Amino acid sequence: MELEELQKAWKELNERVSQNELVHQQQIIEMLSRQKESCLQRMLRMDKIASIFMLGVTILMFVDFIHLNGKLVFWPAIFGLLLYALTVNFAGVILLTKIKKETNLEMQIKNILRYKMLINWSYIIGYLLVTPFICIFLYTYRHLWWLMITMFGLVLAGVLTDYFLFHHVSDRIKELTRVNKELMELKEKHKE
Repeated sequence: MELEELQKAWKELNERVSQNELVHQQQIIEMLSRQKESCLQRMLRMDKIASIFMLGVTILMFVDFIHLNGKLVFWPAIFGLLLYALTVNFAGVILLTKIKKETNLEMQIKNILRYKMLINWSYIIGYLLVTPFICIFLYTYRHLWWLMITMFGLVLAGVLTDYFLFHHVSDRIKELTRVNKELMELKEKHKE
């Protein structure tokens, strides 16, 4: 009799433990999903703000160009750089939106890696495009010391901002990749 009671009690305990493990795994999956969504929201918000800012600067540059009757020597280069940055930023917003809507975790990881590649190449190409422009600008206006100081300040501010933004985005990309991989592992274990 005692053996049967022990077996029954053991079976009940085993069922409770397995049920608690399933609940615990489900809670971890929900927590990771929320973490992924909040990370995506932050990245999307940052990209949208940057897009709106660059669109505003581009519109202001266009208005200045019309107001100055095209007399600004470097206007086409500045406008081209702003359009490049705006295009890359909109592509980033589209990719982040695609990542957010995607339900397949493997496709999400692939899209995250595409976003990472877009960010890396946009910085490389952007700096390659901006460097000659800055050098020519500084050479052309070298006799205006106040303009040189202003330009150095703007370049320094831009580089520092890019540095912090790049590392912020890189950290978010790593976090998204890690969370998606953990979610894939947990969901595979959960299916078994």
